[in-house]
Amino acid sequence: MTARLFDNSGAAISLFDDQDRLLYGNTQYYDLICHPQGTYPYWPDIVRDNYAKSQGLIIGADDIELWIEAALAKRRVQAYRQFEVDAWDGRWLLMTETQIQDGGLLDIGVDITEAKNITTALKQEYENALVKAETDLLTDMGNRHALERLRNILMSKGRHFQVTALMIDIDQFKPYNDTLGHLQGDLCLRQVAQSIRNSLRVSEAYPIRLGGDEFLVLMLGAPLSLAQQVARKIRSSVRKSAIPHPTTGSGLITLSMGLASREIADSESLSLLLKDADDALYQAKRSGRDCIIDPQGCSES
Repeated sequence: MTARLFDNSGAAISLFDDQDRLLYGNTQYYDLICHPQGTYPYWPDIVRDNYAKSQGLIIGADDIELWIEAALAKRRVQAYRQFEVDAWDGRWLLMTETQIQDGGLLDIGVDITEAKNITTALKQEYENALVKAETDLLTDMGNRHALERLRNILMSKGRHFQVTALMIDIDQFKPYNDTLGHLQGDLCLRQVAQSIRNSLRVSEAYPIRLGGDEFLVLMLGAPLSLAQQVARKIRSSVRKSAIPHPTTGSGLITLSMGLASREIADSESLSLLLKDADDALYQAKRSGRDCIIDPQGCSES
């Protein structure tokens, strides 16, 4: 009667003696091991056979004997232990180990696959929401939240980084918006953002829309010469796009850009880098716009 009750429980139930030999296993437990029902192997042999035949619970180990040795050291340290494991058939089980009289061990594995899948889906939803919260929906670039996350990542690495910042501003964007309307303005922002992304053929380059028509590109470990090349590519790409601007002398959209480079050791030095790049951008605007200003104050039109 008890055995039938265990079989109908849906859980995988097993009982081992103080020498780790199987005394009892219900049908669900024998489904997890390579040994036929009615045989009573030792627990280490069950593990070895399952590992060799990729059956039952998954064991991520290169050396199964070392794994068994470590697992045996844990099996009777606590009166009660609980942990999650996954099986080769795709299921997840919540395992409990309970010590009983005379050193025996009662193992119960409950299928938690559905709950695990729900948890995984919720985690994915959260991560998707996090990505959306850090993405500018208009340009598909990072936003200010992404900049703060990048700042935290840099600070957590605990070592100095050479970082180059490129500040970008669309020249006379307000009269463009006022003349053509916000829908056309949004299209212009997307076109400029696309030119920026297409020009970033370097690793560790992070494009961010700071707001309005102002963009930032942070390049980690990139020398100033490479950042200057990137700036020229962006300017060339926008010029090739030939986006009409009704109130400029050229009749086209142009960009002002400011470059700065610093060794980043802390949050303050990153803030100073951004200020340097912003100052260079301001100088580019004062120099007549449609140019690139580098840290030496050199102008490139």
